[in-house]
Amino acid sequence: MRLFFCKSPKMQPFKNMYKYILAFGSNVGDRQKNLHKSLILLNKHIMITKQSTWKETKPLSHPEYDTSDHENYVNFICEAETHYNPLELYCIISEIEDAIGHPRERRWMPRSLDIDILLCAEFENKPFSECKPYHYSEEPNFFVPHRDYFNRSFWRDMVEDEFKIPKEQILKHFKFY
Repeated sequence: MRLFFCKSPKMQPFKNMYKYILAFGSNVGDRQKNLHKSLILLNKHIMITKQSTWKETKPLSHPEYDTSDHENYVNFICEAETHYNPLELYCIISEIEDAIGHPRERRWMPRSLDIDILLCAEFENKPFSECKPYHYSEEPNFFVPHRDYFNRSFWRDMVEDEFKIPKEQILKHFKFY
């Protein structure tokens, strides 16, 4: 559920550039088709520079919500570059999620598309792991880095194993709220 109003930002020249690690997931309908469509729509706003392999994962359990009847997710992460700050990018992502299928009546529902902003760094012409971390916490319930980063082992595994960003480096450079 969105707790603040989002309006898609307009392209503004000469803005700061950012690098992101984004996580994608789908567990409703044609999961691969949903994810491919999200990449096509998101590519209008960002440049994807790296992508992990796609992995099937079981739905996470939650003490307040029953997820036992949820289908497995197909997940992957990507590294992207854009001039949109985290809140602007979140608004774009929310519109894409809504278009493909992301119910917001309550948390932990099955969804055709879920995109999370895991990490953000100031743009430098270097690998993500060598860029200066960027933090965002100006809105309630929206934080970058993602609050649940360390609670989702499949995210960590993809970041560490495929993007070669060790856990120790993330702990050292990123502040988790």
